[in-house]
Amino acid sequence: MSRRMALCYCFNALLYLLPHAVFAGGPLVVGGPKFGVDAQPFTWDPAKMPIQYRVDPGPMSATPAGAVVIDHATGLQRVQSMFGVWQAVPTAAISFSNLGPLLQAGSYAGGDLNTVQQFNDTVGSCRAGNQNPVIFDADGKIMQGLGLPPEIIGFASGCALDSNTGHLTGALIVMNGIFQDGLNTPSSSPPDFELTANEFDEAITHEIGHFAGLGHSQINIDVLTSQSFPCDVDKLAGLPLMFPEELCQARKDAGLPVLSPDDVSWISSLYPNPSTYPGAYGTISGRILFSDRVSAVQGINVIARLVDEQGTPQDESRRVAVSAISGYLFTGNPGQSFTQDMPETQEHNAGGDPDGSRNPQLIGYYQIAVPPGTYTVEVEAVYPNFLSDSGIGPLSPPVALPGGIPKFWNKNSSAFDFPQQRDTIQVNPGDKIQGIDIILNGTQPQFDQYEDSGALFGVPALPLDAECQGRQV
Repeated sequence: MSRRMALCYCFNALLYLLPHAVFAGGPLVVGGPKFGVDAQPFTWDPAKMPIQYRVDPGPMSATPAGAVVIDHATGLQRVQSMFGVWQAVPTAAISFSNLGPLLQAGSYAGGDLNTVQQFNDTVGSCRAGNQNPVIFDADGKIMQGLGLPPEIIGFASGCALDSNTGHLTGALIVMNGIFQDGLNTPSSSPPDFELTANEFDEAITHEIGHFAGLGHSQINIDVLTSQSFPCDVDKLAGLPLMFPEELCQARKDAGLPVLSPDDVSWISSLYPNPSTYPGAYGTISGRILFSDRVSAVQGINVIARLVDEQGTPQDESRRVAVSAISGYLFTGNPGQSFTQDMPETQEHNAGGDPDGSRNPQLIGYYQIAVPPGTYTVEVEAVYPNFLSDSGIGPLSPPVALPGGIPKFWNKNSSAFDFPQQRDTIQVNPGDKIQGIDIILNGTQPQFDQYEDSGALFGVPALPLDAECQGRQV
């Protein structure tokens, strides 16, 4: 397995322990009519900052034979630095605090947490709201015991939330120290992959994004098909840290900040700093529509890209981009009762999922917060292999792009225009630019061409034969 292939699965690690979750370009979980606050993302309570966490007192990494490679003190320093990446965003009002070592829970009596049973008991304490654990799986044995693939660097898991207030109340992070044990034997059984310190730390910083309530994002998807490594720096600059897979070199190693513009936008949108956010962003919003210009399209990736500046060596359109999924606030499963009681189905899905709004105006709706500048807006399909814990948007599996053709917004958008035709949008601080709707080309009609209002404009003509005489119509 090549090094590039070994990194392809690093971020497929979100094992959300809550019974319902929306994996979205932006928020991770969205409230429904009876679950949280309708159409509002679940976040940690801004009035109760900082978010407090506790850290496993064991080593960060050890060899399979038990030799310590990264001790606790070094691991703790790196963890605090990872949390600090999100806390340092000036337009976001989010902060974290280390309360000390893990609390005892069941079979876990303190010291290095190193068994699955200790992990399960600590998860129980997280669900009870007693602590938000950060766990060092120094030799990867917990991951292995949980049945997770050896490619998993770490995972974040929600433990609890308050369905009345719409706030997250418990979460944990587990990191796989085998990726930092100094060994790189991908052909061994089980394989032992190695990452640089920056690659590993950025992977766990991604998981801290989930811990804070962020879902996955998709921008510069062509890194998946590129054969070059290291990745093109322009593409890497705009590639979200919250992209579902790690394919490129560490952002730090390329001279880039750890967070992309998309990451900064979304953490700021979920936790806006009232003194800095309004002057740093404007919003673009609209709906994605089928060719009939009426029916909205759910689950399509929408990207606002800064227009490239001619004369600069960088491609700003690749570097500065923010995305959202159409219908990200609407439920992925509204439910239906027609087949639930049929013996051959027994779906019991009348109510659908509790998360996500049922407001039909939010089907196909998107909103993107961008820094001031001149932008284009485009749509594309979510990559089909982004499923389940690597999913993006409320639909899993994702849907193909109806009509099959990616398209840009233009002010005369129709179902018959040239998809690459684009107009620009000037965004100033505090702007709320609405109605940026994109009408897809070549989609199937959503309504029967013979439909009418139901009014009868004349009595139906019938033959006056013996069979029809006296028959009521």
